Amino acid sequence: MSDTIQRFTFAKLPIRGEIISLEHSFTTIVEQHEYAAAPRQLLGQALAATALMAEIIKIEGKVALQVQSPSTLKLLLTECTHQGFIRGLSRLDEEQSTDALDFAKWTQNGQMAITIEPNQGKRYQGVVPLENTTLASCLEDYFQRSEQLPTYIQLFASDSKVFGLFLQALPGNSQDTTSLEDKVGAFEHVKTLAETLSAEEALATSHQDLLYRLFHQDEVTIYPEKPIEFQCGCSRARNEQALATIQPEELVQMVQESGGQLELVCDFCSNKEIFTEQDIMTFLSNTAPSTSIN
Repeated sequence: MSDTIQRFTFAKLPIRGEIISLEHSFTTIVEQHEYAAAPRQLLGQALAATALMAEIIKIEGKVALQVQSPSTLKLLLTECTHQGFIRGLSRLDEEQSTDALDFAKWTQNGQMAITIEPNQGKRYQGVVPLENTTLASCLEDYFQRSEQLPTYIQLFASDSKVFGLFLQALPGNSQDTTSLEDKVGAFEHVKTLAETLSAEEALATSHQDLLYRLFHQDEVTIYPEKPIEFQCGCSRARNEQALATIQPEELVQMVQESGGQLELVCDFCSNKEIFTEQDIMTFLSNTAPSTSIN
C-alpha cells in the first residue's frame, strides 16, 4: 500500500471527505526512535490526522498538531506541509505508560494545539482542552468549536500501517438552498455508514474499494492520489540559526566545556550535526556585526 491521501465528494450530499493510508513514511518515522507499540500507534494516528487537516485547510505552508499533558504523554508533535511532507515525535513518561494505548489516561489535564503556519500571512493557533477518550474525538471537538461544522474522523494504526478517514459537512453559501435539517440528516447518514468500518478492513483495503463498500449508493467521486512522504527539514543551516540565538561568550564556553565540539541531534529524525570549536569560531566570525568608519 502506497502512502497517499485522496479527496472525495458526494454528488448529491453537502459533504466533503479525505482518506489517507501511510506505511513507508510511518515506519521511517517511528523506527528512528525506540517507540513501544502503543505510543507508536498513537503517533501514527497523529501523523494521519495532521496530513488530513493540511489537505482540508489547503494553505501553502505547514499544519502542526501538538498534544501536551502533565500525565503520561508529555509531548506529541506532528507536522505536515502542503507538499505532503510529514514528520513527528512522541515523548512519554515511561514509568506511567501501559502496554495498551489509553488516550484519556495518558492525556489527563492536557491540551491540544492546532497551528496553521502559511508561508505568506499570519500564523494561527487554536488550543482546546483534551476532554475525550480518543485523538479522533478530540479533533472532532476542535472542528466543532472552531468551524461549527459537523465532522467525523476515523484513525486506525497498527505497528506498520496507518489509516485515516475525514468527513465534514460543507459550509453554506448564498446559493445554498439545502435546509439545516437535510444537512444534518445527510451527515448522520454518511457517518453511520463510516462507523461500520473496522480497523482490520481499513488497514488492508484500497481507498477505492473502501469508499465503494461504504458509499456506493451515494455517488462518490474520488480524486487523484497525492503522495505523502517523510521529510524532516533539519539542516546544518537551521542548526546555525539556532546557535545564533545564543550569546557568543556562552557559545564559546559551551563548546569548550563539551570537549571541543558541540553535537546537535534532531528530535524528529535523530540526525547529528557536529560543530567543532573551530567551526564555532568561524561561525561567530562570519556572523559578527560589521562596523564602518566614516
